Amino acid sequence: MSIAERIASMKLEQMPGAGASNSRPALAPRRSSVRSTPNSEVAPQGGTNFSSLDPDLLRALRRKPPPPPKKKVLQAYPESSEDGVESEATPPPPPARRLPPMPTRLPTPPPEPEPEIQERAADEEEESSCLMCHDFSHVDEHAAMFPRENVQSLDHLAYDLTSPWGSETEKFRAIFSWMHHNIAYDTQAFFSGNLRPATAESTLQSGLAVCDGYAGLFVTLSHKAGLQQAYRVTGHGKGLGYTAAGRDAVVPPFEGNHAWNAAVMDGEWHLIDPCWGAGAVDGTSYNPRFAPMWFTSDHVQFGKRHFPEDASYQLLEQPMSWEEYILVPEGPVLFGDFYQMSFAPDSVLPVEKEVQAGSWIHFRVDKLCEHMSRGEEDNYVYFISTPDDNRTALTVDEYGGWSADVYVPQGRGEISLYYVTMFDNQDGKGLAVSAFQNGIGRKAMAFGGLARWTAVV
Repeated sequence: MSIAERIASMKLEQMPGAGASNSRPALAPRRSSVRSTPNSEVAPQGGTNFSSLDPDLLRALRRKPPPPPKKKVLQAYPESSEDGVESEATPPPPPARRLPPMPTRLPTPPPEPEPEIQERAADEEEESSCLMCHDFSHVDEHAAMFPRENVQSLDHLAYDLTSPWGSETEKFRAIFSWMHHNIAYDTQAFFSGNLRPATAESTLQSGLAVCDGYAGLFVTLSHKAGLQQAYRVTGHGKGLGYTAAGRDAVVPPFEGNHAWNAAVMDGEWHLIDPCWGAGAVDGTSYNPRFAPMWFTSDHVQFGKRHFPEDASYQLLEQPMSWEEYILVPEGPVLFGDFYQMSFAPDSVLPVEKEVQAGSWIHFRVDKLCEHMSRGEEDNYVYFISTPDDNRTALTVDEYGGWSADVYVPQGRGEISLYYVTMFDNQDGKGLAVSAFQNGIGRKAMAFGGLARWTAVV
């Protein structure tokens, strides 16, 4: 029998006075504080007599019991109890995660001053509302999608052209642009003198018109699109066949030869010439060439080549007289590319066609609008060519235009303003003036004409 079995089978004698079955068992005797030798026998003060026990059992009983388990003292984490002690069965909370060090904060630049922000916003708003530099490319592309041959009626056409646009200006622009793509100047009727009254329906059907047909169709399409403030204007235009009379000439009588339009676009009056905007007559043939300046010109620029019978359609506070209009000296010849590249006719210097040979002449040209780029990357090299084949590049001056002082040699001849279209077999746009000057006689170049003067003795 094992020691444990023998301990379990032991029958302990009851202490005196004990006899009830429900009495508590007697307490185990206290060990003497006197250390005994291995062979000594210690009789307890009352209770069981251990002298008769088996020696192995006696040694087991005399064995010192193991110490009781100690309570585990933990670090006082925020989750622990007030005394920082938790039972061994309860796992301690995970150690707090060590955060990485805070990165060094870069200095924050100070905000822009409030007045500069407001000023920039005002400039952007002014530019976006400027008719001359507004981007109408999305409207022009839309207008090109409706060829005249596929148009069912004027009502359908007016709706198709204008319904996508919210502003009156864009609606008018769509009509103006469509006429460039679909209506040609009737040179045969003009040169034969066989001009017949035209209606909007007949112009749409034939695709041909002179100035009056353009103006009439513009009004009809505008009205059908709900743009009621569109009007036809008649008067004199300095167009095909015009020759300046000069300041000393006798004032000729007024004679009307042209028609155009006036319209209120988003609350402002504007003058529009859809005939000249669609193309130009070159000799006896018609050259379809889009000229958007006749949609965007201000009243002063427009009035230099248009004189209405009704002076109120000049839209000027002080209307110009017929004499002031018709006796203006003849100016330089301005070619189609001049208008295509958005130059302003009233910025051209010299203002008169004839210049004095054997003298220094100041030449200048500028864009239609102050918001248009003068940057080298957005423009071409513009230069003056004199009769002796001298080429002088114009540079941007303090007023934002391009200018140069050029010596015109003795003798009659033509002085031309050109721009470099190709340089060394590459597009001339963005060409530097220095590269142009170094490339004269060394690099292949191609040019386009902008204006022309005549040198006189």
